[in-house]
Amino acid sequence: MTIQTDDTATARSSIEVGAPPDRAFQVFTAGFDQWWNRGHHLLEGELAEVGIEPFPGGRVWERSTSGEECTWGRVLTWDPPGSFAFSWLIGPDWAVPAADAPGSRVTVTFTPVAAGTRVDLVHDRIDAHGIGWESIRDSVRAEGGWSGLLRLYAAHV
Repeated sequence: MTIQTDDTATARSSIEVGAPPDRAFQVFTAGFDQWWNRGHHLLEGELAEVGIEPFPGGRVWERSTSGEECTWGRVLTWDPPGSFAFSWLIGPDWAVPAADAPGSRVTVTFTPVAAGTRVDLVHDRIDAHGIGWESIRDSVRAEGGWSGLLRLYAAHV
C-alpha cells in the first residue's frame, strides 16, 4: 500500500487486491457495509448499516441501530468496474452534514494488474470544507483514515 500526500488539500492511498476489477469494484461498493470500520460513523449509538446507492446522485449513507439515518455523501460518477466518485460532505466538526454542506471529492479507480487490481483512492478538494479543513485532511491521511479503511477492504476481498 502506498500513501502520497503531494497536494496540500489531497489525500491519496492505493492498495492491490487479488481479484479482478469487477469483483474489486463490487466488494468496494455493494459490499461497503461488510468491510467499513464500524467505529467510523456520525450518528449517536452504534452503526447498523452503511451503504452507497449505485448511480449518479445516489446517497452515501449510514443508519444507526436506533433506525436514525443520515447522508454524508453523494455519488458523482458511476462507471463500473473502472471507477466511481462521491462527494464527502462531512465537515471539520465531524457532525451529520446539512443538506447544503460543501463537499470534497473521493474518487476510487480499479485498474487491472498482474496480481489482480490496484485500487487507487484520491480524496481531493478537501479545502472546500472551509475553516478547519486541515483537520479533515489530517484525519483521512492518518493511519485510521483511508489507508486503514483500504486494508479492511482488501482483507474482505
